Amino acid sequence: MRQFYLFKNKSGYFNVVLLDPVSGFKCSTKSTHTKDKVEATMIATSWIQNGQPEARSNSRKFNSASSSPSLNLKSIVERLSENDARLLVSMISEKFNFSATPCISSNSSSNPNPIQNVSETKEPRIKLAEYLINFWDYDKSEFIQRYLAKGKKLSRTHTESMKGLAKNYWLTYFGEDKCVQDLNQEELEEFFFYLYSERGLKGSTVNHAITCGSRAIGYLFDKHKISVNPMAGVERYGTNGLKRGIPTESEVRELINLEWKNQAGKLAFELAAYCGLRAGEISGLRVCDIDLDGEILHVRHSWNEMDGLKTTKNTDERDVPITNEIALRLKELAQNNPLYCDTSYIFFSPVKPEQPYWPSYYQDRFYEAMAEIGISEEVRKERNIVFHSLRHFCATLLSQRTDIKTVQSILGHRSEKMSIHYSDHETQEKLNNMRNILQSAWNDCLTA
Repeated sequence: MRQFYLFKNKSGYFNVVLLDPVSGFKCSTKSTHTKDKVEATMIATSWIQNGQPEARSNSRKFNSASSSPSLNLKSIVERLSENDARLLVSMISEKFNFSATPCISSNSSSNPNPIQNVSETKEPRIKLAEYLINFWDYDKSEFIQRYLAKGKKLSRTHTESMKGLAKNYWLTYFGEDKCVQDLNQEELEEFFFYLYSERGLKGSTVNHAITCGSRAIGYLFDKHKISVNPMAGVERYGTNGLKRGIPTESEVRELINLEWKNQAGKLAFELAAYCGLRAGEISGLRVCDIDLDGEILHVRHSWNEMDGLKTTKNTDERDVPITNEIALRLKELAQNNPLYCDTSYIFFSPVKPEQPYWPSYYQDRFYEAMAEIGISEEVRKERNIVFHSLRHFCATLLSQRTDIKTVQSILGHRSEKMSIHYSDHETQEKLNNMRNILQSAWNDCLTA
């Protein structure tokens, strides 16, 4: 049975929790006054052997060999479990940079089983890039299979993105032979700064690369496959991203009155602007989701090219009121599907009618329509307007006409905070109200 374990306090120093060797209950907790884990382990071991010191010293650094009491190493070894012993040897090897030469006792000539090399007692060497790529393999990763088995959500799109980061950045920078055990925080910080400064990646993309490594390497540490987690102290980058832009009300009216080249694209635009549907939710709509009598759209699924039909982003279903005119147009579009039935897709692909359009399809049609009303690609990018901006537009429009709870229900947000974030945009109506208030105030002031 273990007789102690270590943990860091909020100041970064290691505390020792001593355990009763018989009952396993905690006896006492005391600070070692050191931030070095190897040193803390040796101090804790000496306390078990010689008892805790009564007085408190200002420093717990090791004394010189001439002044420090010798330890009964044999007694210490007898008290260690096999796992503790392996961990201790690994930490001592890292601290003092021991080579892989055998440590043989003085009577080794008569001992047929000399002590193993220090390097042989360490964790098995783990190739960094290979491990990251396999960790994010949706079909083969042990971590992913266990994660999904617990009912948690992890999309194939996300794991493929992480796998791509491992191949494109981690493998390219560190090569095939770099091992996880050889990583340190300083080296990782240099790697992430290289991605930001030399490769010119945005802060958000660098953060994705950090997530790629921290989750995978943290899993090794949690499973006691490595003794130190080099990702633990890595800080994330500021995104400094543009705030999501939205089209103005007059621009939306122009887009509604525009004769679109593709009617499926226009209908998707209206669902996003009127009802706040995500692109994936539009692709996931099926015939059975239209309630003509109740004039309701049941938003039950999302769809993407990696995962196919799946639950919505937060796994919640919601009902959204629609006009009778939109309901009929959705039904008419769905009936053009040669595989038309209750479970066929409304926004079906003409090439593969058993599948819907990819979500990116609606974005392309939206960009074409914006160009038609005079908004160039350069201006659109400068304003940071994408198809998802229509969901922000819907939230903003609704929030200025109703309470945030209603907005939350329509958009399917789990928190009011998220709905407020989506609705934090200016509209022409709000500006007109502000103008009227200012004009009224100045009129009162000037005529007083």
